[in-house]
Amino acid sequence: MVGYEVLIADSVDDYLSGLSAAEREKIVKRLRLLEENPRSAGEFRGKFWILKVGQAGYRLAFRILEEEKQIRVTNIARRKSLEYREFYD
Repeated sequence: MVGYEVLIADSVDDYLSGLSAAEREKIVKRLRLLEENPRSAGEFRGKFWILKVGQAGYRLAFRILEEEKQIRVTNIARRKSLEYREFYD
């Protein structure tokens, strides 16, 4: 039973398009976990939640919109990248 609709920002979709099929599949598999219970799949970081993608080192920022039953994935970056550090700015 799917509880939430996962919406992905265009910039995240573009980023995913540039990855190998194997890396993309790892991320998509983790994103599917958000449909059922986003709070157990992610970690709350104040203004947003972070979804970690294991050893691939990717981090996805998302927001939970309870009333709409939606998850909005707004950003993606590798954990050690400058872009990831900017998640918190």
